[in-house]
Amino acid sequence: MTFVTGDVVVREVGRPKVSWWQVLRVVLVLGWVACAGITWWSAPGESSAAQARADLTAGRLTSFEWGDRWESDGGYFNPFQSGLRSSGGPGPVLLWHTTDGRQHYATVDGGGAGTNTTLSSGPEAEALDAELRAYDDARGLPAALPLGAIQNGLFIAGSVLFLWALISAPDPVIGTKWFWFWLVTGVPLALGLFWWLARERPWSPRALGRETRLTGWIGLGLGFLSGVAVSLLVWGLDSLLGDALVPVPR
Repeated sequence: MTFVTGDVVVREVGRPKVSWWQVLRVVLVLGWVACAGITWWSAPGESSAAQARADLTAGRLTSFEWGDRWESDGGYFNPFQSGLRSSGGPGPVLLWHTTDGRQHYATVDGGGAGTNTTLSSGPEAEALDAELRAYDDARGLPAALPLGAIQNGLFIAGSVLFLWALISAPDPVIGTKWFWFWLVTGVPLALGLFWWLARERPWSPRALGRETRLTGWIGLGLGFLSGVAVSLLVWGLDSLLGDALVPVPR
């Protein structure tokens, strides 16, 4: 459209329309990055009993628990998710949280935290437990950053947006909606989300259709196989780079 004002010719150029699908794609990626960052930051990292005492003295320790061994809560699908199992009493593994939202653990009174046997408490564990409880009773432990609540909120919001987009979007051309559902939810750390966002409609208008679309059973199988592969990769990187970069409890 052209307007004439005196000797000046002004041409109005139409602004490109905002694609809400593209905005949603950016939101999903940013949400994934935030969740991944919180997962890495708050994953238990190996430390020492001396560091636990230092955090307690400095007022950084917010909560603690004792356990016998680590057990994977996420299995193949989330190798970073581990829980501390206990048969009661302090030792041999101390897990504590600090005010910056991080988790640390230490093996007290020897080792054996990776075994499935029940281990009795040793003198150092008993002494450290007494110090922690005495401090808690006398002064109380400070509050921690609510990273767990933030992560759960991001996960719920991302899940709702993903399901809404999968149902509302045009029919996919590479795989069925069940294929993408199982792939995105089954691949560890939601890495299948990036394939869906990059290759499928409506995120990629140039997505080429297949004569036979990939089915939900294929997505389920790919999720399982990728779970095994990612778990092996995480454990390999942990052995190579250490807990500082790839924190995985042993």
